[in-house]
Amino acid sequence: MCSVKPDKIEILLLSAVRIQQGIPALHAYQLLQDKGACLAHFCDAVQALSRAGSIKSSDPENPIMAGLAPSKILELGLEPELDGAPRPAKGKEVRELQQGFKIFLDQPLGRGSFGIVYKGEQVRLKRPVAIKILRLASLPKDVPREWFLERFRREPMIIARINHPHIVQVIDCGEEKDELWYAMEYLPGGTLLERIRREGRLPAHEVRDLVRALSEALDAASREGILHRDVKPANVFMSGIKLADFGLAKMPPTRGEEGIPGATTPKAAIVGTPPYVAPERANFQSGDVRSDIYSLGATLYHAAAGRYLFDLDPGDRAAWYRHHLQKEPVSLADRVPDLPKDLVTIIHRCLKKDPKERFQSFESLLEKLKKAHGRRE
Repeated sequence: MCSVKPDKIEILLLSAVRIQQGIPALHAYQLLQDKGACLAHFCDAVQALSRAGSIKSSDPENPIMAGLAPSKILELGLEPELDGAPRPAKGKEVRELQQGFKIFLDQPLGRGSFGIVYKGEQVRLKRPVAIKILRLASLPKDVPREWFLERFRREPMIIARINHPHIVQVIDCGEEKDELWYAMEYLPGGTLLERIRREGRLPAHEVRDLVRALSEALDAASREGILHRDVKPANVFMSGIKLADFGLAKMPPTRGEEGIPGATTPKAAIVGTPPYVAPERANFQSGDVRSDIYSLGATLYHAAAGRYLFDLDPGDRAAWYRHHLQKEPVSLADRVPDLPKDLVTIIHRCLKKDPKERFQSFESLLEKLKKAHGRRE
């Protein structure tokens, strides 16, 4: 007996697929079953969302077909389609920008906090690039237009200002007609999230590399007074380990403000992605550099364990915020017994509920990592 309305099942399923950027159908069904969904209505929701162009099978050779048996649906991986990425008309797949870039509109790479990312080419140098585009016509009607424009325009400026080898580099930016865009280096190989989905937990030496590279990147940002505010596996590219998407970043406080950068952000919204957001941000506080340290810890936990901090429905924001505030995650020492003790200690210190008990800076985190590595040698 199904106790959840079909339209509600579709909403919950789409939320789970989008937040996790992909999820096994069986796992999604188990999450929704706990909420009262039956298998028949779950499969109907999969079919409906597929027809609407909202989700697709992770395996192109096994698409979501009409009449597909429930047992076959449960064997699929589900991932989101790129909302707002219009399919180009035949013969219009390639578009040229005045600044000398080609955009391959039939090759979307993903979404950032603001805008869609396509594969492209810098014509003069004949090198591949990634181009992020914000179409003004696609902006939500309930959010002030200038708020989106200001954030999109400043994102490439933030990245260029930091200029760090473990942060995706910006090449150029501009505006044309009703669109804003910027070009950045193209990184093949996918994201940390895609790697975890494909292979599960990472080996210890790669986790250690992630700790070092991401801490160095975030340390460079914090020295410029910049908080990332959305550190998560989907924003980490594995090619050279590079941090991306500064669309939600916080710039330095204006002259005369005191304290750690970001401390005066208005308590208007919870900024960040629920599985990785710091407790103080989940409690409508703006946070500071130590909030990024918590998000890094949640990202590293996911990489080291191959699973989230908590076994929750990814679409249940309230549950995530409540757990970040009140619950302790299962120790990595229990979940991954062969993970070196120093990494367990570092990651769990990043995840302390009280910001005062975390590392107080990425510099201090890196110093701890260096000392631990010295002792191991």
